[in-house]
Amino acid sequence: MNKQPISYPLHEGCFLTLPPATDQTINILSFIDPEHHAYDIIVNRAELKPDETVDDFLNAQAERMQRFTPGYTPEPEQIRHQIGPAQLPVVQTANKYLHQGKWMNQISSVITLPADPQRNPQQRKLIIFTLASHGEFTDAQRQHYRRMINSFTPEQTPCTDDNC
Repeated sequence: MNKQPISYPLHEGCFLTLPPATDQTINILSFIDPEHHAYDIIVNRAELKPDETVDDFLNAQAERMQRFTPGYTPEPEQIRHQIGPAQLPVVQTANKYLHQGKWMNQISSVITLPADPQRNPQQRKLIIFTLASHGEFTDAQRQHYRRMINSFTPEQTPCTDDNC
């Protein structure tokens, strides 16, 4: 483990800490569209197990949701493409489920982060952006979500003699 403290950024500021072994933070960003409909964009981090594929990960998540989430219904189609300036591989899935008696719709973009000697040396880290809304998505919500994921640029460790 790296014993050198790092500056860990948060929206509100930053603090010094040793690098965490894993980062499982979740960001929930809440918005209101121009038509006054509330929606969230949720950002999760995950790490594939050794020899696990993104498809294996998605199947395990779907099985878990089916067991524990009322009314969970996945869309059968998954969309695969690349996003953002770095053209990162992404798998998009959609589902709905019951939340407090109302249908919650979700679109998730599971992005495979690039190899990085310090941040992703085993090439197993994922970042997941999820658009969540009660009822159908509005055009404004979809456009915001698309702009957000298409602007995602991963942090990369600067190349030095020690890590390149």
